[in-house]
Amino acid sequence: MKDFMLLKLLDKISFIFKSAGIDYPIMRKILQLKFVMDGRRVPTIMRDTKKSESKSSFRSSLAIYAFLGLFIGAFVLIPFPLFLKMNIVIGMLIFMIMTTMVSDFSSVLLDLDDKNILLPRPVDAKTLSTAKMIHILAYLSTITIALSGASIICSLIKYGVLFALVFLFELILICGFVILFTSIFYYAILTIFSGEKLKDIINYCQIVLTVFMILMYQFIGRLFNVSDLNISISPHWWNFFLPSTWFAAPFNLLVEHDFNPYYIFLSFTGIIVPIITMTLYVKVVAPGFERNLQKMKNSDNPKRKKMPENAWQNRVANRICIHPLERTFFRFTLIMLGNERKLKLSIYPNLVFSVMMPLIFFFSFYRANQSFSALFEEIRNGRYYLYLYFSVAFLSSLFSMISKSEDYKGAWIYKALPIEQPAWVIKGALKAFLYHYIVPTYFLLSVISIAIFGLKIVLDLVLIFLNMLVLILVIFHFSKKELPFYKNFQYAQNGSNIGIVFFSFALCACLAGVHYVFLSYISAGIIINAVISLSILIALWHYGFKFSWKDIEGDVQ
Repeated sequence: MKDFMLLKLLDKISFIFKSAGIDYPIMRKILQLKFVMDGRRVPTIMRDTKKSESKSSFRSSLAIYAFLGLFIGAFVLIPFPLFLKMNIVIGMLIFMIMTTMVSDFSSVLLDLDDKNILLPRPVDAKTLSTAKMIHILAYLSTITIALSGASIICSLIKYGVLFALVFLFELILICGFVILFTSIFYYAILTIFSGEKLKDIINYCQIVLTVFMILMYQFIGRLFNVSDLNISISPHWWNFFLPSTWFAAPFNLLVEHDFNPYYIFLSFTGIIVPIITMTLYVKVVAPGFERNLQKMKNSDNPKRKKMPENAWQNRVANRICIHPLERTFFRFTLIMLGNERKLKLSIYPNLVFSVMMPLIFFFSFYRANQSFSALFEEIRNGRYYLYLYFSVAFLSSLFSMISKSEDYKGAWIYKALPIEQPAWVIKGALKAFLYHYIVPTYFLLSVISIAIFGLKIVLDLVLIFLNMLVLILVIFHFSKKELPFYKNFQYAQNGSNIGIVFFSFALCACLAGVHYVFLSYISAGIIINAVISLSILIALWHYGFKFSWKDIEGDVQ
């Protein structure tokens, strides 16, 4: 069996694991098997696809992360105060790493398969839990290196080798802190709740955690007063609750030799908090984490509740679905979306992002010497509602997630049923997804926007909605044709989602630009633009679903 480089590195520090009461040989073997299986894992219904496809997709995602990292690294070279620059850089990195952890790896952390297979053997819970953490850390570190590579190179050029080494060491601490914090967070939930309620609480807590990350990132900008391009630091007691300040402060001590007690205490916090987190994990969380995971299986109602017939949903299906097969999969998708908790763990954070982002941009224009009433008038009289295209970018990229499922092994039904055209399956699933997630979220955004800007933007909201539907169909046209709920949640995401989001933002920028041009320079431009978008939407819907089973990903026939 292949001996991976990471395992050889772990061998060098095996004494740390042994001193913590972890069975290192067993942990090493578990990790080795996990890494081998990662290279072989192919969804059940995709047995005919190439084994290298998952790896190449993951490498493509790393390239996209590296491209995004170029923009983060550029802040290192900007002639701003060092504490400001490193707060921005580290804050963005923590934000991206934590988001990846919550959306991509939480389902791995809460997975029960390893526990059910290994714990009946002579494998203790602490060893299994630690192996799972290191497995996640390996992939998260790879993504972190891709994101921070440009920042490390820029810091090496501008500040020297010692600065870059400290930065690299802090990135290791940040990755470990993110994983440990998330594990402790879930452990607390697992300890308090149980059964079906636990599964729902985890979904809700992930939304809260996502909102917390967004707000934390916004507070970074409040650390500084900017007036006439003079930037000054404003220390506050709440600065000690921002992880970015912990990891940015040591650079002031190292480079600028500023031994202000403020920086000293922040640097000390950046060392002591990860140590406390690690100790708490090893002593308290690891021994009981896998045991508490069993509560995920202990349902308050052992049998899955039968979904009641919803007369309203049936009426909606009859109105918006033409073909009987389309109506069938409309209802089927709604039932699956109600049952798929892991899918919700991936979708809900993005829904929160889509609602929060415009509000964040609105209030980012607030200045220290400005009243809220003046800010509100400035926003209300402007065209800041075009920031809704940021929400559109998030919402438009979500439909690709519907291909994943906890019950993916039931995908054989697509082969068994007499379905001549797979387009009816995907059309029904798409309409159900729009009905269940996209339309309610956009309706909420519209209500908030009308409350801020007034009824004058109703036509703009209609145009933005049409452009969002166009964008969803364009993304679908250029993406792999995948059936709903047909593949498993993999341990490491293959990177297609980040590529779709990136593509979505690029197209949204174009659509927002066209919207602005028609709004500013053409009489009745919004109506003309809406007619054009509607025509494109009808054409895409009519011609975009002309494909056969041969075009379906995984060669499902």
